[in-house]
Amino acid sequence: MSHVASWSGGKDSCFALYEAVDRGYKISHLVNFISEEFHRVSFQGTEARLIQLQSQAIGIPLLQKETTWDGYEQEFKEVVRSLIPSGVTGMVFGDIYLQEHKDWVERVCNDLGIEAVEPLWGKSTEEILSSFIDVGFEAVIVSAKADLIGEDWIGRR
Repeated sequence: MSHVASWSGGKDSCFALYEAVDRGYKISHLVNFISEEFHRVSFQGTEARLIQLQSQAIGIPLLQKETTWDGYEQEFKEVVRSLIPSGVTGMVFGDIYLQEHKDWVERVCNDLGIEAVEPLWGKSTEEILSSFIDVGFEAVIVSAKADLIGEDWIGRR
């Protein structure tokens, strides 16, 4: 039996994966959805190729699927459903405090008959960041909203 991890390429999905593995979960795949139109992670803006490189660096196979906003839930279910026959019994997510998203995750996983694992849920962002640093992670800024911090932040640690 194994789990898959929802992977956005960001620090929260990274640390959720770490926490799940640390708790003994076996992770068979990273699952990532990118915008059909822009070939980027919809919420993060991370390029599809960078997600592929992260998967290679971590050593966990990636299932990456292009989707539209309207087709997201259906595509999500199809990808995860395709893994269930190989022994996948749950999925790890990096949600921290967005109740609406947690409710969606739990509903969809329940529909699929798998466990939703939320190792970061309810922790403060300060606690997560401190733990992230304490265990040796280092974040690198790979995308930024130009109107907030600008391109000169790209590559900073």
